[in-house]
Amino acid sequence: MRTFLTTCTLLTLSVSATAQYRGLEWSIDSTHPVIDGIPRAVVRIYAGYDDPAMQLNAVYGDGANVLSISTSDPLGFYQSPFGGNTSQAINAALFPSFPDLRYDSWVTIGRDDSTNNEMLDIGFDYGPWNAGGSLTSDNAAWFAVPIAYLHMFPDANGQVLIAQLTVTLGETVQGTVHLQGKDAALAVTTHLDQTFLIQTGSGGVAFCTGDGAGGLACPCANSSTSGGCANSTGQGAILVSSGAASISLNNLTLIASGLDPSQPGLYFQGDNRIAGGAGILFGDGLRCAGGGIVRLQVRAASATGESATTASIATLGGVLPGDVKRYQLWYRNPVASPCGSGFNLSNGYELTWEF
Repeated sequence: MRTFLTTCTLLTLSVSATAQYRGLEWSIDSTHPVIDGIPRAVVRIYAGYDDPAMQLNAVYGDGANVLSISTSDPLGFYQSPFGGNTSQAINAALFPSFPDLRYDSWVTIGRDDSTNNEMLDIGFDYGPWNAGGSLTSDNAAWFAVPIAYLHMFPDANGQVLIAQLTVTLGETVQGTVHLQGKDAALAVTTHLDQTFLIQTGSGGVAFCTGDGAGGLACPCANSSTSGGCANSTGQGAILVSSGAASISLNNLTLIASGLDPSQPGLYFQGDNRIAGGAGILFGDGLRCAGGGIVRLQVRAASATGESATTASIATLGGVLPGDVKRYQLWYRNPVASPCGSGFNLSNGYELTWEF
């Protein structure tokens, strides 16, 4: 079963709002699944209600109120080849054979798979969305027929699910939707310009990557399209984070994927971007973080090549509000190391700490 973080309420601007409508709310799957070697954030967006008799009938865009859902992720929203544009296309019976189907991106009214799902949609061109772009329309809706469709009513948490959106961990999800439904007296309710902006990670910035974008090529032509220089798996180790770069919250976790399975690695902190962010050659990779090095934690990769810190990064790193720190993972790769050194590094990762 997936575990979701505590739901948070988003900024909303409402027309014809009632006291029973709380606004848009969201949650992020705390497991951060790794799909195609990339840690992902699975975001669910809900309409929140205090009155269980309220109902959500439609999410729409029209000529005066454009609907738009987009992401900063250059890969776009994750689209499973076995999924679909709406939750009605999600066959839960396929999850054991195709686990990543659970994380497909889709829109809905209350349901997260095809079971008893009678929602409809009209007018959307999903082509750009499926090709890595946004979902936008000034003449479209996804909706449920009133009364006949029970999932348009709030669940035990007072929420009606309207979308699942999966992106690379650390990227943002944003958009504006417009809602129509009914109150307990069956009077029509309309909530326009419901806006969300969700940062799925800590706001960190990757640098010194294995694609040469920082200005220095990998040591033995072992370039990669993401993360650090390629290791024996054929890909680079990707370093990201979850939680907040906040000393008071103290919940930041560094997460790496694309590692040599079961091998140990050292997470460390530095004050500077080495060579202005280009890095220097080191083993099979690039050393990107330097100056005032702090060894944070040694963690072994899982059987699928992922690891994450469990210690307090803020405490071990001795950070103060306003500090800009750089992070990296130095890990073992003893078998079939591309350049023969037996070790490699992730991309660099920069965080600005707050109180």
